[in-house]
Amino acid sequence: MTSGLLTGLTAAQFLALLTLLTVGLFTPGPNTTIAAVTGANFGLRATLPHCIGVAFGFASILALCAVGVGALILGEPALAAVVHLAGVAYLLWLAWKVARSTALAEKQVLRPLNVWQSAMLQYANIKAWMLALAVAASYMAGAPSPAQRMLLVCGVFAVLGFVSNGVYGVLGASLRQWLKHGQRVRWFNRAMGAALALAALWIAVGARPGVQ
Repeated sequence: MTSGLLTGLTAAQFLALLTLLTVGLFTPGPNTTIAAVTGANFGLRATLPHCIGVAFGFASILALCAVGVGALILGEPALAAVVHLAGVAYLLWLAWKVARSTALAEKQVLRPLNVWQSAMLQYANIKAWMLALAVAASYMAGAPSPAQRMLLVCGVFAVLGFVSNGVYGVLGASLRQWLKHGQRVRWFNRAMGAALALAALWIAVGARPGVQ
């Protein structure tokens, strides 16, 4: 295949990369939870900036890890701790905002994330840096054409990141009519806020730099 000749990535390696990223991106987590909450509360269109931000944020982290920045961050305990704590704190703050929202499109309490907020969420997620560093080491190190390999791997992630969050945005948006009745939206947002909080606590405990 032409792309394999250009990047040195075999069909088996490319399939393994797709499998890894598909499992990681489509599994429920902070980003997909935010996409579902945004779709449910504000409609599918409001999720698009978040989808773009996730795609751009992680793709750029992958690129930075490919040139060694990720290793520098994770190799410096103080800096890694700052990124880790900032990400956990931000997710807990988002969880609190989501849980407090009691009506659809209640922008006084909850607002959709814009592109840059979603991108910065990736930068503040130490788990994203650890995954990106692992992907860079496995699929970018020693490539015969490093620039083309980086474009391929980052492009694959950007597309899958956008699509995976878009799917959860569609699922959330499909619930809007159902959530309009009674106190359903209040309990939905409380449940999703709790899910975000649990994700933040999991990252705090289980995704620390150096923890396997």
